[in-house]
Amino acid sequence: MKKIFLTLLSVTTLSTATTFAQGLKIGFVQSEYVLGLLPEAKAARQDVAAFERKLNNKLTAMRQGLELQAAQLQQEAANLSDTVRAVREQELQELQQDILSEQETAQQQMQFKVMQAMSPLRQKVQQTIDSVAQLNGYTHIFPASVNGQAMLVYTQNPEESNVTPLIIEALGLSEPTETSGQ
Repeated sequence: MKKIFLTLLSVTTLSTATTFAQGLKIGFVQSEYVLGLLPEAKAARQDVAAFERKLNNKLTAMRQGLELQAAQLQQEAANLSDTVRAVREQELQELQQDILSEQETAQQQMQFKVMQAMSPLRQKVQQTIDSVAQLNGYTHIFPASVNGQAMLVYTQNPEESNVTPLIIEALGLSEPTETSGQ
């Protein structure tokens, strides 16, 4: 009886595993690559770069103002009373703190700007991935890499598993042609 139960359990397990494996279709996508091909991504990157230049210009002006005031204080230090010199040194320290605070704020603003600019594009790519997956019967699509680190360890048929060309085609994009010598 125990032998029959174990045989029946083995057959059921193998049958379930085979059915499950037959229903699985896994693919991978290079979504950051696809994102970079979108014409809107170039405009978004330019917008972010212009915003970054604006923030950097403001910080540079603040640093230059600090350096100028510090140089003036150094020149005039011998002629100033201890009280006046201490007040001016305190002002310089406060200005330096303002600059540090502004740097932190600028970093946060940059992160928000990048998210704001790229979020609709990422949504567009994700919606296309979802659509291509449904149309082609994929049950799972994974990123090929995350933060530049390869995520794909092994795939038996990389040409069949790579849905990146399908995504590019669905978005109406074309891959750049490689030129010799690059």
